Amino acid sequence: MRIRLEPGEHVVVRTRPHPRRLLVPFCVALLILAGAGYGLGWFSRSQLPLGWEQWGPAILTGFLVLVLLFLFRIFLRPLLQWSGTRYVLTSRRLIRRAGITRRSEREVRLTGIFQIIIEQGLVERLTGGGTLVVDLGRDRILAFSEVPQVHTFKEYMVAAISDLPLTAMFDGVNMEAEPVEGAEDDVWNRSGDERQQRHGWN
Repeated sequence: MRIRLEPGEHVVVRTRPHPRRLLVPFCVALLILAGAGYGLGWFSRSQLPLGWEQWGPAILTGFLVLVLLFLFRIFLRPLLQWSGTRYVLTSRRLIRRAGITRRSEREVRLTGIFQIIIEQGLVERLTGGGTLVVDLGRDRILAFSEVPQVHTFKEYMVAAISDLPLTAMFDGVNMEAEPVEGAEDDVWNRSGDERQQRHGWN
């Protein structure tokens, strides 16, 4: 996955979601394969029930197709979704891309982030993953789930925000021009001369 970077922008972190979400589908896929192996062994017996001999190849084909459909739905589909999801942190943006054939993208400017919150359950604390909640102000909150090593990811985000170039707004610089010594007297003298010329006092 290629990210079109802006001038001066560079990638800090590029990662996938935590693979913990694949644990349950993987275990279920093992059970399906074990059941499929038992079924194939039963169908390959030399003595099938009476009347099954002529339907044996069709039943075997249907059984294999059913097993493949279950494997795709239970394990391959979540695997493709996990593989097609990316979290990319650059020096200016946080980007989440998901999808293979149909892609969705969510982008957050680091300059607009007010607060970064980490949410973790018990299992997530044990595995190091978690949900990264980004507060953009005005009740705008975005959640990025299943972020691996979420505390380290947050540290990278804080460092990237700290390295952003400061503008006058954030520097605390007074935007109003400082008065120049003698400028007020000069303005008053010029305005007085203009009044005299307008009324013909000279």
